[in-house]
Amino acid sequence: MGLTVITSDMVSTVFASRECGLLLGDAREVLRTLADDSVDCTVTSPPYYSGRRHVGDTIHEIGSERTVEEYVEALASVGREVYRVTRPTGSYWLNLDDKCERKEWLGIPWRVAFAMREIGWKIRSEVIWHKPRRVRSVAKDRLTPAHELFFHFVKSKDAYYDMDAIREPSSPPIWGKNGLAKAPGGSVPTDVWTIQIEDSTSPENPYAVFPEALVELPIRATCPRGGTVLDPFVGSGTTAVVALRLGRKAIGIDASADCLAFSKKRILEFGGQPATSRQAPFNHAVKVSHGRMR
Repeated sequence: MGLTVITSDMVSTVFASRECGLLLGDAREVLRTLADDSVDCTVTSPPYYSGRRHVGDTIHEIGSERTVEEYVEALASVGREVYRVTRPTGSYWLNLDDKCERKEWLGIPWRVAFAMREIGWKIRSEVIWHKPRRVRSVAKDRLTPAHELFFHFVKSKDAYYDMDAIREPSSPPIWGKNGLAKAPGGSVPTDVWTIQIEDSTSPENPYAVFPEALVELPIRATCPRGGTVLDPFVGSGTTAVVALRLGRKAIGIDASADCLAFSKKRILEFGGQPATSRQAPFNHAVKVSHGRMR
């Protein structure tokens, strides 16, 4: 059968173009509408545990669970669907923060990472996102946290990875014998990334902003040009905007209509388009009740 595209009668589509789709709803439900092996790379940052945004009384948003065990299982349920929709050569980049309760860290990032391993994901890298000059809390008996973890999961040992796309600038050319210049290709980035958090200063954006620099390296490295990038917690739309800027397609999911409205605005501004109610259909396959579609 032919290609099936996302339409409003299958899922709640907030925005759709040939390069990008924004879908409203619980990530666990919306992901089930996407076809198997249809995404190249997922880059996301779920809501923090006990850090619930208000998205309406009808949605039990991830992050509002009563216990950390329930929170981990909720993220695992998303991870299972992401695993299904990811191509065999694909990647899953998951940014997670920990939480301290009763003077004890809960170990949330690694709990989730081990849950992902049970699903079948392989941990390729554990990245430390160092946030300079970011004082989130002051305690009398522990150090001030200034980092979050960013896991890179893959489905197979042969996952797509373009190291040349992320090499850091090389040193000046080295002159060898006979005056020939030797220009090294550049060094491989380490797994400690110092990136300042982008607090919003605009009254039009009340949402936490995922730093573009944090998203760009994963997309360059693990999604081929023309491939599809997914963010099941797209929030203010940074992952989608960066994916489009880098020549990739994008799918964003969020439980908040307000977040998706802001994401749509950013995407339209990026493309220099007017905010219209009708857009071209997003050319991405979904899974429907009568069978798997490509």
